[in-house]
Amino acid sequence: MSETLAALVTLFGITVLVLAYILQPLRGRWVDRSAASARPALQIQYERVLSILRDLETDWRTGKIPDEDYHELRRRYLEEGAALLRALQEGEETVDWKARVEAAVQARRAQLRRKGA
Repeated sequence: MSETLAALVTLFGITVLVLAYILQPLRGRWVDRSAASARPALQIQYERVLSILRDLETDWRTGKIPDEDYHELRRRYLEEGAALLRALQEGEETVDWKARVEAAVQARRAQLRRKGA
């Protein structure tokens, strides 16, 4: 009985380790997908703000919007656009940061291999 239990526990442990090893690459992909899906949404919002600013400018030049309203709306949409642009640029920096870390890790591994060889 104890041999059967020991065999089952060992089999369970091996199964967990094998599954963890097999599923490890998927963990990184999920993170990258969430970051990648945020960028198009930010890009769409940024383009929407640019379109609104163009329309606002046209409406102001044709006299459809009073000066006070135009300046207030323009200021608000410029702030929103700047925030969206910063978020888009931070996303690019994150990608660059990941690439830099990967390059540093690869360089360090190569350096350690040369020392060990």
